[in-house]
Amino acid sequence: MRLLHFSDPHVQLPGWRERPLRELGPLRAIASVELWKGRGREYDGALEKLRQIVRDADALRADLVVCTGDLTQLGLEEEFALAREALAPLGERLVCIPGNHDRYPLEGRPNTLYEAFFPARALPDGFVALDSCGPLCWPVLTQGRIAGADLDRDFAGKVVLVHHAPFRTGRAPHPPWQRVRGATKLLERARMAQAILCGHIHERFHEGNVICAGSSTRQADEGYWLLEGTPGSGRDLRVQRYGLGASAVAADHVRS
Repeated sequence: MRLLHFSDPHVQLPGWRERPLRELGPLRAIASVELWKGRGREYDGALEKLRQIVRDADALRADLVVCTGDLTQLGLEEEFALAREALAPLGERLVCIPGNHDRYPLEGRPNTLYEAFFPARALPDGFVALDSCGPLCWPVLTQGRIAGADLDRDFAGKVVLVHHAPFRTGRAPHPPWQRVRGATKLLERARMAQAILCGHIHERFHEGNVICAGSSTRQADEGYWLLEGTPGSGRDLRVQRYGLGASAVAADHVRS
């Protein structure tokens, strides 16, 4: 089986620079400061790059395409609609979980637009999904948390999906404002997992059985992973890094 893993496409509002702040609401007006500081420029082409990832999935004959969150930039309905339209050709091959940007509140209440546009479906055999975001995430505050009940599950030989990466490149710890509560326990409990697929931090790396896709549409750092093997079998997975256009970069293995 071939599995394409990407993350954090951050599809954003077309013409966001011309949108009045009152249209975004006070919380997203705060979040838009990051767009004006440069983040918006990095994702101006995110939607077309997401469409390219879908085309790459066909070119690489991917059986499954996994997104580990942050489909949107501000968690707005228009962004979700654009992301769904771009990913629609994948059909049942798409497996995705929400990220913190997808959980930005609406009028102070939990945002359920992700569920409206990407209704829950049963995961393929051999997969386990963990919620590191909770029902509500605030702009700018990017901490994650993995509940104790989730950590009591059997991860042996499974492919684990979680939005927040448990560590940074080179196993470096997160700064306090990006801390992931429960990350250490996850690494302990999932040490026999076939792979832990994640995103959130915009760094693409493979350390042990942790595979972080970074941000697959970020300007000058576009890319994703292609995994080959049998999810849930506990056997080694062949892992290869790709750039947009299905251009291979490097290959490695995950040993369970």
